[in-house]
Amino acid sequence: MAWRTGQRICSAPNAFWCLSRAAALKVLLFSSVFAVSLMWGQSPGPSNVGDCRPCSFSPGGSLPAYSFTFDLKTVPEGRAVEAIAVARDSKPVQRLPVAGMEPIGAEEQFFFGGVDLNFDGLLDLMLITRKGVANAYAEYWLFDSKTAMFTALGTYPVFRVDVQNRRLTTYERGGAAGLIHEAKEYAFLEGKLTLVRDEKQDATQQRGVYRKVVRERIGGVMKVTKSETVRAPK
Repeated sequence: MAWRTGQRICSAPNAFWCLSRAAALKVLLFSSVFAVSLMWGQSPGPSNVGDCRPCSFSPGGSLPAYSFTFDLKTVPEGRAVEAIAVARDSKPVQRLPVAGMEPIGAEEQFFFGGVDLNFDGLLDLMLITRKGVANAYAEYWLFDSKTAMFTALGTYPVFRVDVQNRRLTTYERGGAAGLIHEAKEYAFLEGKLTLVRDEKQDATQQRGVYRKVVRERIGGVMKVTKSETVRAPK
């Protein structure tokens, strides 16, 4: 199967802020998750796909290609992936349930593919399961090199992969042109995805005034490291 993003990658470091909400979401989906595959010299990265019957690629190294086939459910609102059947060397190896995916239109495509989340040089899996104007969420599965199978990681706001710092970051807009938001950073500590930083900014009872609270993992515990007042630009 030929893999295409069908989109231009925006390379500007502050693209999320300089583009409209719709354009920023495209940058979030395509550039952040696709860049890590390019960094490791592997292909394919996540992209828009039809019905995946099947989609095929190798997790990397000397591993053979795996094929992924969507188990689709059709509802009045459209269609959704209920599970992903995984095969290797034409033999079924596992079935990955997909939790509560929101249906997409019959003519829409799914966003699916491989991305290295835990920086081991092998591709894991992601599938967008819910998206709106400003935020998108994906279900992730990690590739276990010992068992040569995929294990569920969970559903998160779409990760931006920071290869240099070996971090996964998320950003959720809550309103007020981004003044209400939550940003998180995760790292794999002892093989487990762990929250290491959280920044949350909410509205206060005073108009145009917001409270930003930052927590960081210190000594194995999340502690408040900053709390400040932020005023909306005039």
